[in-house]
Amino acid sequence: MEVFVTIGVKLIISFFGLWIITFITGRKTLSQLTPLDFLTSLVLSEIVGNTLYDDKVTIGQLLFALALWCALAYLFEKATTHFVKFGYMAEGRTVLLVDKGQVNQEMLEKYDIEFTQLLSMLRQQNIFSLREVWYATLETNGSLSVMRKPEYEPPAAQDMGIDAQPDLFSVTVIDKGKLLNESMRGKSIDIEEIKAKVREQGYSIDEIAYAEFSEDGTLHIVPMK
Repeated sequence: MEVFVTIGVKLIISFFGLWIITFITGRKTLSQLTPLDFLTSLVLSEIVGNTLYDDKVTIGQLLFALALWCALAYLFEKATTHFVKFGYMAEGRTVLLVDKGQVNQEMLEKYDIEFTQLLSMLRQQNIFSLREVWYATLETNGSLSVMRKPEYEPPAAQDMGIDAQPDLFSVTVIDKGKLLNESMRGKSIDIEEIKAKVREQGYSIDEIAYAEFSEDGTLHIVPMK
């Protein structure tokens, strides 16, 4: 009977411990999980699973393990949020695979992506030809984000006999007061041009929470509050 009580208490502690860790470190859907988040979840499940039926592990030791892991996860999450460069190191950066209709073969080779894999990811978004793609980015969670060429957007502009203009592609250039040299792999940034446009709008870089630069040369700024 005592064994069942111990397992029950451990299970209750584990349940609420996992809930607290998820709440503190930030709730994400499965599609938003990065590889680091996935590995963290696996390690946490191993901690709980191995201690649940091990008589040698006391409830106090389980509480200590969950508390320590919660503290580490919280500190790491805050570090990746507040230190931009560290966040890119830990979680990776978005990769530009298709730029204005041209496949970036250097990035495909660097990330070991075959054309067949790229086409497979495109088909999952109902795109069955590379010629339909204007931009395609590989996100940090492994998903593919795609911007179609305007003539292939539904309803197709060419079918309606009108000229179509592509949507503007934007790149993050400032994050939490830090100027980013390359926030997206495969897309270079003219740092001096960004600095000039920041001055034109009457800001200094450390006053900006977020800024994105569009291919038409405009800079959208969100100032810090």
